[in-house]
Amino acid sequence: MLKRRLLIFLLLSGVLLGQELIDGIAAIVGDNIILLSEVDQLARLNASQLGINPTLDKEKYNTLRNMALKALIEDKILVEQAKIESIEVSDREVEDVLNQRIDYIIQQAGSQEKAEEFLGAPLSKIKRDYRPIIRNMLLVEKLKGQKFNDIKVTRQEVEKFYETYKDSLPEIPPVVDFSHILIEIKPGESEIKKALNLLDSIKTLIQQGESFEELAKKFSEDPGTAPYGGDLGYIKRGDFIKSFEEVAFSLSPGEISDVIKTDLGFHLIKFVDRKGEKIRVKHILIRPKISDKNVEEALKKIKKIRNAILRGEIPFDSAAYKYSDDPDAKTNYGRIERMPKNQIKQKEFISVIDTLKPGEISQPFRTEMGFHIIKLNAIYDDKWSTLEQFAIQLKRNELYNEWIEKLKKNFYIEIKENP
Repeated sequence: MLKRRLLIFLLLSGVLLGQELIDGIAAIVGDNIILLSEVDQLARLNASQLGINPTLDKEKYNTLRNMALKALIEDKILVEQAKIESIEVSDREVEDVLNQRIDYIIQQAGSQEKAEEFLGAPLSKIKRDYRPIIRNMLLVEKLKGQKFNDIKVTRQEVEKFYETYKDSLPEIPPVVDFSHILIEIKPGESEIKKALNLLDSIKTLIQQGESFEELAKKFSEDPGTAPYGGDLGYIKRGDFIKSFEEVAFSLSPGEISDVIKTDLGFHLIKFVDRKGEKIRVKHILIRPKISDKNVEEALKKIKKIRNAILRGEIPFDSAAYKYSDDPDAKTNYGRIERMPKNQIKQKEFISVIDTLKPGEISQPFRTEMGFHIIKLNAIYDDKWSTLEQFAIQLKRNELYNEWIEKLKKNFYIEIKENP
């Protein structure tokens, strides 16, 4: 099961394209080629998800191959069109998504070593091969967003959509309006001191001749860079945390910073080199440990806030603005308005909301972010807005299909043979 999940993930991302298949050219799009192996890999992925046997269901599988070729042609066109329209994706954006995907692979495999064993290659190579795929994916997302994110529909269009599709529409989930307060579990002074002392010791070892990269592999708590010696690649101003950048850009080649603090923890930074406005840096991150006492203090604080709200000493929204560690609380007063319940990412939130009536405030509960309390403001049986979103998506798809067909006329496309 694990191998199947990993395989589907990597096929979808393109990491394994071209492996174990006889290659040839399926199509040419401008200056780009699409390989038969790419078509086969995407078709096999779709067949796996749909439960189609490529050998026994040849007609269905051939349909999937034709669909795969069409999708790959459109993808090449969209990447080129994004470049024509000067759409840009920063290296930081690419690295953020890339690190998320690599972390997912490691999590699914159980460890970095097991992931590399299954893939048959070090993650550094997978990451290197995957980087341009992520960049193109983000380019296409930005292009589509610019073209189709602001689509509107009239009331008549929504009503027409409902009459056309009412017999096949899924059950529409309720929409909730709620507010929450987050109290993070913060490390104590003793744990902060331990983290600082560890980084001071690491810097001393570096000054005595030990390798920054090897120490990063051994001690750094940044899972995205530790296996690669702390290498963050090339960054430019605005790509990373401001307090980190201020120090990083002040260093000289080969220089190692003093210990610095960011929202992530404490760092040592090594300046590697510079290319124009970009610099390449490596870092070692140490996060202060959380103790049972820190957990108790956070729980005590949120209980005190809840009691003050219940006694009428402070309104919930004012308490969220004043006390919540959620950075958005300063602008939205902790309120999440008209959210379809099935779109709430934190499953713990859904479980708690299901126990509340409008106006009620939950008991404190814990997530990986810290302790929360939730106030349920309202529940809406909001079928209209959901139908409106369905109608917008249909219209968006129709406009996209018209647009991509027009775009195809601007590019040289040669299909060498039906895949």
